[in-house]
Amino acid sequence: EVPFGIDENALATVSADFGADPHFLVIGDTEAGKSNLLRVLCAGVTAAQTPEQAKIIFVDYRRSLLDSSEVPHQIGYATSSATAGPLLAEVRDALVKRLPPPDLTAEQLRTRSWWSGADLYLFVDDYDLVAGAAGSPFVALSDLLPQARDIGLHVVLARSAGGAGRAMFEPVIQRLREMGTPGLIMSGNRDEGALFGGVRPGPLPPGRGLFVERRAGSRLVQTALHP
Repeated sequence: EVPFGIDENALATVSADFGADPHFLVIGDTEAGKSNLLRVLCAGVTAAQTPEQAKIIFVDYRRSLLDSSEVPHQIGYATSSATAGPLLAEVRDALVKRLPPPDLTAEQLRTRSWWSGADLYLFVDDYDLVAGAAGSPFVALSDLLPQARDIGLHVVLARSAGGAGRAMFEPVIQRLREMGTPGLIMSGNRDEGALFGGVRPGPLPPGRGLFVERRAGSRLVQTALHP
């Protein structure tokens, strides 16, 4: 579990449990605190796991995560579609080799013992830029997202709240929503409608958002400020 904020009602720590839910979504307006939250989550991953246990790839067209990328866990940093496409194609080739063969026992499936290596975390900021008019390079990974626990894949994805209502049907985000991926809905326009978990965005102070998860519903959270 990676702590990232405080629950408004209980004043208790709120965490992203990447063991139970491998992916995480963040949606919010400009300066709502999306990039800060990605930095907090990245710092939590690198503090809890060694470079042998976790590898990180950044897809960050505006380079807002440059400081967070200066860790030994980092194995790739894409700042444009020209670099993101080939990098994610390599990621897919590596992850396909981790898919479980048909002759595994129940115990092997339970312990994920048919492959060894580090879990892979993909931190994606400004996904609205990444998806673009030409289509998202992440579509190559969309069929692997439901098998993330088996193959050690984690996608932490942030996008703007502008146009988020339509973006809910973009292939990658739609697949994440169908999986019940938890996420934080930060400040945004209510006219975008219900995004996930039946929750609409609304005006909120920077760093605050509604944390939506399938087990506990939604609750107001103040995220930590990364130094």
